[in-house]
Amino acid sequence: MSHDEYLGTRRFPGLDGLRALAATIVVFYHFAGPNFTWLSGWVGVYVFFVLSGFLITTLLLREQDRTGRISLRDFYLRRVFRILPPYLVILGGIVAFVLLRGEFLARDFPHALKYYLTFLNEFFPGSEGNGSDNFFSGSWTLGIEEKFYLVWPFLLVAVGIGAARRKFGLALAAMAVLLVLLPVSTGGWLLDGSKTAIYGSTVHYFILLSGCLLAILLHYRRSFAVLRPLTHPLAAIPIVAGFLLLHTNLDALWSETRENVLLLVGYAGVTMLLLVVLLSPGPARWLLSTAPMRFVGERSYSLYLLQGPVHFAVIQAVPQLAERSLLTALTVFVVDLGVSDLIHRWVEQPLIRTGKQLIARRRARAEEKAAPPAVEPRMEAAVG
Repeated sequence: MSHDEYLGTRRFPGLDGLRALAATIVVFYHFAGPNFTWLSGWVGVYVFFVLSGFLITTLLLREQDRTGRISLRDFYLRRVFRILPPYLVILGGIVAFVLLRGEFLARDFPHALKYYLTFLNEFFPGSEGNGSDNFFSGSWTLGIEEKFYLVWPFLLVAVGIGAARRKFGLALAAMAVLLVLLPVSTGGWLLDGSKTAIYGSTVHYFILLSGCLLAILLHYRRSFAVLRPLTHPLAAIPIVAGFLLLHTNLDALWSETRENVLLLVGYAGVTMLLLVVLLSPGPARWLLSTAPMRFVGERSYSLYLLQGPVHFAVIQAVPQLAERSLLTALTVFVVDLGVSDLIHRWVEQPLIRTGKQLIARRRARAEEKAAPPAVEPRMEAAVG
C-alpha cells in the first residue's frame, strides 16, 4: 500500500469490523460465564480507545491538509451530533424505566446523573463495567473519551499547520507525561482490581494517544515509509497472531504480572500494529470488511451502551437466563443488536446528517461573507 493510496482512502471498512469484534467480546465476556474469561473482554474498550484516537486525529490532519486549518467549531459540532443523541436517548430511556419501576432512589440515580450528565462517568463510585448496578455505569469509557476530545484538538491546532515533527513530538511528550503519572493515578504499577484505580488511571489517555500517534505517523510520507513494510499481506500473519495470543492470555497474565498496568501499554502497541494491517489490502481486512461485520461495527456504540439494560430486560423476561452462560450472552447480544439497529436508523444517522448539514450551511455562509462584492457593470450613455 502506497502513501498516496492511504491518503486517498476515505473510509476504512476493516476498522468497522474491528469495532464489531471489540463490542462483541465485551458483551460475551460480561454475560457468557466463567468459561469465557479467555475473551479478555474488559480490554475490548482499549481497542475502542486506539481506534478513536486514530480516527479523530486522521480526520483533523486531513482537514488541515484540505483547508489549511482545523475548525474546532466544526469538530465539536460533529462530536455533539455523533455522541450525544444516542447517549441521551439511552440514558433517558433508563431513567424512565427505573422511575416506572420505583427504583430511581434505590439505584442511586439522583447521585449518578450528576456524573452522567457532565461526562464524569468514570468517577461515579461503585461503577460496574457491565452496567449491572444502575444499567449505565458501563459508560465510564465515554467520560474518558469526551475529556480527551476537549483537549487533543486544541493541542493539534497549537502546534501549527504542517509541522510533522512538532505533532509527532507533541504526541510522544503527552504519552511520556501520562506514563510518568501512571503509578500516581493507580497507586503503583500494579492494579489489584480496585475500580477506582482502574477507572481513574491515566493509562486510558495514554492508549487514546497511541492511536493519535499512529495517525500522525501514517499521515506524513517519511514516517509512512517506515511503517510501509507492515502493510504487506505477509506482515499480517505475525501481527494478527501476536495480537490474538496476547489478547486471549491477558486475563491470566494480569494476575501473574507485578507491573500489570504495563500490559495495557504493550496491548496498545500491538493494537496499533493491528490497525496498520487492517488499513491495508489482505485477508484480515477482507474478513473484517464483510457486510455482517460492518453491520455490527456501525452499531457498536449503542451496542456497548445498551448491554446493561438489555441484560436486565432479558433475565426479567426469561428468568432461566439469569445464570450467565453462552445462551445468556447470545440472547443479550441478539436483542441488544436489534435495539441498537433501531437507534442507529432513527437517532444516530438522522442526527449525524443534521450535524453535517449545519456545518455545510455554516461554511457556505462564511464563504459568502468572505467573497468580494460583485461589481455591477457600468452603463455609459452613447454619444451620438
